[in-house]
Amino acid sequence: MKLGIICEGESEPFILDTVEFRQLIAQYDLELVGVTQAGGKKEYEAERINKHRQILLDRGAERIIVLVDLDTDACITLTKQQISPFPDQTVIVAVKEFENWYLADSHALSQFLGVLTTIELPEEDSDAITTMIDMGRTAKAFARYRKSKVLLAKNMHRNGFSIERAAAHPNYPSAHYFLTKLQTLASAN
Repeated sequence: MKLGIICEGESEPFILDTVEFRQLIAQYDLELVGVTQAGGKKEYEAERINKHRQILLDRGAERIIVLVDLDTDACITLTKQQISPFPDQTVIVAVKEFENWYLADSHALSQFLGVLTTIELPEEDSDAITTMIDMGRTAKAFARYRKSKVLLAKNMHRNGFSIERAAAHPNYPSAHYFLTKLQTLASAN
């Protein structure tokens, strides 16, 4: 099955539109045709999401995953309901943000920070990027680090971030749900 992904932010493609992610989903007999960046939750409304969907459909996508951050929304269900539904589309909510997934991969996080690091409850962090910068300063991994989601994504990719490891974290069901949904889509094909 050919898969397209619409993500909310600019950092997700640095993790999802990679050789590593393509190899991962190939295990499920899925082929990634592309990742488009919506640029925010307002872009998921009916008129706006169509342009992102069309890009992926033109590339041959048979199924579209919409990845959106929970942010400060009250619950996952309400966040999903804000996104225009389509029969060929699955909505997955990252809790709290996609960057929280980095906190769930202890291996890549430790590589990035230069010190062994484990986060017990990655989903509960309301500002993962600031947490990672503060931990890096405390560990003296870096004296200064610019708060940039793109820079963080590039660094986490270089340090071997793995969605599989994030999904294996015992207290991080968000990444696990993402992988489970991919497997379910593949088996339904």
